[in-house]
Amino acid sequence: MTAGIEIKGWCPGARRPMQSGDGLIVRVRPHSGALSVSALRELAAAARRFGNGEIDLTRRANLQIRGVRAETLTPLWDLMASLGVLDDSAELEAIRNIVINPLAGLDPAELTDMRPVAAALEALLGSDDALQALPAKFGFALDGGGRLPLRNLAADIRLVACGSADDPHIAVGLTGPDGVEWLGSTALADAAPVAAKLARTVLQHSPTRRSAMLPPHAITIVAVELGLDARETIASGAASPRLGRLPLAGDSNAVGLGIPFGRIDSETLEQLTELLASLDVSEVRLSPWRALYVAAESDSAAALVADAARLGLIVDDTDPLMRIDACSGVGCCTSTALATREHARVLAAAMVRTGFAGALHVSGCAKGCARSASADVVLVGEGDHYNIVRNGTVKNEACDVIGPADLAAAADGLFKSREKAHV
Repeated sequence: MTAGIEIKGWCPGARRPMQSGDGLIVRVRPHSGALSVSALRELAAAARRFGNGEIDLTRRANLQIRGVRAETLTPLWDLMASLGVLDDSAELEAIRNIVINPLAGLDPAELTDMRPVAAALEALLGSDDALQALPAKFGFALDGGGRLPLRNLAADIRLVACGSADDPHIAVGLTGPDGVEWLGSTALADAAPVAAKLARTVLQHSPTRRSAMLPPHAITIVAVELGLDARETIASGAASPRLGRLPLAGDSNAVGLGIPFGRIDSETLEQLTELLASLDVSEVRLSPWRALYVAAESDSAAALVADAARLGLIVDDTDPLMRIDACSGVGCCTSTALATREHARVLAAAMVRTGFAGALHVSGCAKGCARSASADVVLVGEGDHYNIVRNGTVKNEACDVIGPADLAAAADGLFKSREKAHV
């Protein structure tokens, strides 16, 4: 092992990678979720050169390079540093969990561009030693509104644009045990300092250093101390399409490209970057939905959608693969002997046949790494079979079991049944 490398914990970073069944996992955290096409091409090549050629998209709008070896970690760091995506310390990168809208600054429907707020918050996190005690899962969601809001994204602290595009202000929310507690609103210029102060309060008063365990009296105190304006009502709004061609204004479009199970190989990603470069696309935005976004004019957008589909990417929101969360499975993780993603594809076909419109979670073990939220159907690996949970998570009681050999024949019954799996 290279000197000075510390590998531990369940949330991989770059400075502190995580050992998995297929080698080290190294996380790449782009600033404001954006990478140039040339940088993405270099990272794709790096995944093949320094790892096993497999890349994950995470729900924090990050990339993970898999299968990195101890001897290739330092040259990978050097490349990341040259691209501006390597933090100075493991502590700083661990708390730089800031997600913004993937179309920030591009979407004419957004109330405000949250990229300056994200940059200001990054600077505050990096300059305040106390905040480096935040746990690695502590997250900030900065939602400027528009076509792709971050309404359901899990985060400890939420900053949501309100008001109007001419007079925006920021609603400040804290995620508690019963959902988001909206504390009030602040001026756009004060949003980052308010978020940092709120994070310090969580550190001081929460036994787990997460917002969900902050005592009610502490929430009341901080709401007063922050001096926020009257509380805001945050509209839920209707869900918008996320994939394929998304018209913006005039001839401008965004294109959403879904990645099946959030896993792409380096060859496919390199082909995608070559395609983007040929269409004069210069930047790629990451998202928390296992999808990449780019801006393009109408003709280029149409060509990109067609070519991306031929590469195996998802360009249609109705594709059932976008409603399935499946962990890496056997070969990538030592906690399971089940081929979770192969099994998920079998189940995807049954979802189409039965018209099942819900969410499916296929987990190789009881840790449930791929999804923490509830799903309509959950398969939880145990030994050589799956336990079946309905309308819950991997932590809930199973109602039946099924073996991999029975999936194809029994899948239709699995999705047609509402109360108990008849398999």
